[in-house]
This record gives sequence, structure tokens and C-alpha cells, in this order.
Amino acid sequence: MTKPQLDARVLIIAFIPIVVLGLIAGIVIGLWIGWMVWPVQVANVDVSDLQRVSQEEYIVLTAHAYAYDHDLPHAQERLAQLNDPQINDRLALLAKNYAAENNPNATHVAALAVALGVQDIEIARIAATVTPTATLKPTPTATSTPTLTVIPSATLSPTTPTRTPTRRPTATRTPAPIAGPQWIPAFPTEWPGGVKYEPVYVASGQKFWHLVKAQYCDDNDDRNDCPNLPGGSTGTGIYIMLRDAGGGRTSAPLKVTKPDGSRATESDIGPEKSSADMCNCNYTYLANDWRVQVDGASSDTVSGMGLYSVRMKLPQAHVRYFLTFQLMTR
Repeated sequence: MTKPQLDARVLIIAFIPIVVLGLIAGIVIGLWIGWMVWPVQVANVDVSDLQRVSQEEYIVLTAHAYAYDHDLPHAQERLAQLNDPQINDRLALLAKNYAAENNPNATHVAALAVALGVQDIEIARIAATVTPTATLKPTPTATSTPTLTVIPSATLSPTTPTRTPTRRPTATRTPAPIAGPQWIPAFPTEWPGGVKYEPVYVASGQKFWHLVKAQYCDDNDDRNDCPNLPGGSTGTGIYIMLRDAGGGRTSAPLKVTKPDGSRATESDIGPEKSSADMCNCNYTYLANDWRVQVDGASSDTVSGMGLYSVRMKLPQAHVRYFLTFQLMTR
């Protein structure tokens, strides 16, 4: 090997540590700038960017908010942020999974799904289920045992045992689940697709109007005694019956809400009828899709009762609806 070649090799070997040190220094400086000087910042994250578990928590929070304020448009705005075109199916599946796990969130999620138009009898049953409240078991108290005291005078005298009275636990009554409405015919499979049922949720001990029976009579329907009910085979009305806690007729104003949010007046639905009226009802008016509740207390809601024939699949048909609300205590 010549002297120039040897000198070149020595220079290369001498520069290797410098290059390595330069690379290490570059990496350290780059990491320091990335972590300390210009760290990555996440901003403007959409709800749809969240992980699926976080999205489910968001859905549950939205369902709880709807159960509190019954503001369906606001709930729809919140759910729209998920950008999920199958959001109704997603709520229904989530409610069923929660119900299978006995998760108390199932009821509120199912109720929101029903309000959004999910027509699934299992979801309707979950929505109408009342979650029983847990009661604490009383803690057993220890009782004293009798003791013998030795008297110096060589006389044994047993002391009288003292009993500590234990307080018997007060029985607490857990509200029994309230059955859902009696649907005639089966809901939602044999009812017009636009009909929606929204059960109301109140605290234990509160009064509320519960839909106990709902009947749909199709055009020229000869089932379920429809020909003999008010309105006849060509009727086109909604008939509202109000019952007290004992099942007798009672009186209360209706709260009927139009699609624009305004409340229907007496000129729209007519006055409350007397008990002698041949309709045997409190109210009757032309079938439409307005939201129906009973006023004076919290109330279940029914909407979308338009003039649609399920049998003929035709709009503007001669159909009738019969709703019975009962004032109950949770």
C-alpha cells in the first residue's frame, strides 16, 4: 500500500466518529424541536374522529339529555356530528347489547331510537322497561352475650344479660315495571310506518299519563271490532279516551303540537266532549301526523297518525286511531 493510500484511509477512519456524532446530534436536536419547540397539536377534532368506545359514550350522553328535555331536534343535531348514515340502526343495536348486559343505559338509548323512528318491537319493549332501583340490605348488628361475675364472698351471682334492641329494617317498595301499551294490531309491523311512540320517564312517586291501549283500524277493516267502533268503516279520525287511576273516565286538556312547533288550538281539534257523546271519547279530530300528549302531567307521546292504509299501501285512506291514556303513578 502506498503512502497516499494509507493517508486517505487514516482520514476516513478519523472522520467516521465525527459523522456518527453528527448524526446523533441531528437526531437529538430534531427530537427536541419536535417535542419541546414545535410539538404536534391536535385541534378541531370532530366527534366522528373519536374511537368507537368514545362515540358510544357520546351516544349515551345524548340519550340521557333527550330523556331529560325531550328535545328531539337537538338530539338529532348531536347525533348528526357522528356522520353515521346508519345511526338509527346503530342506536338499536347498542340498546339491544346494553339490554343483554343489564346495562341501565339501554332504556334511554332505546327510547331515543324509538323517537328517531326505529320500528322494532324489541326496542319498543326495552324503551318501556323501568329499571328497578336497588335497595340496601340491612347490616346485621351484634348482640351481647351474658357474662358471670365472681363475687369475693364466694357467692356466684350471674349478672342479668342486657339485650341491645335491633331496629328492624324498613321495607322499601321498588316500583313495579309498567307494562307497555296494548297495541291492536301488532305495533309497529301492522301500523303505518310514520307512527311513533315515545314513552315518558318520571321519577318514582310522580304522576304521568301512560298510553295503555292503542288501536289502528285500516280502510274497511273488519278485524278487532273495527266496523262497530266510532266513525265506521269510512271514518278518518283520531279518538282519545282518558282514564283515571281506577280506570274510570276523567277529564284533562290535550297538548297537540304541529310540525312547526306551535300548539293546536280548540279550532284545530275541537273542545273536550261530554260523557254522553256517541263517540264515547274525550276528544276526536281528523287524523294527522301531529304529536299528541295529555296535558296537566308528564305524558307519553304518539305522533305520525296520518291517513295511510297499510293493507292497500295508499295515502289519504279512510283509517282511524283510538288512543287510551291513563293517569298513573310511577
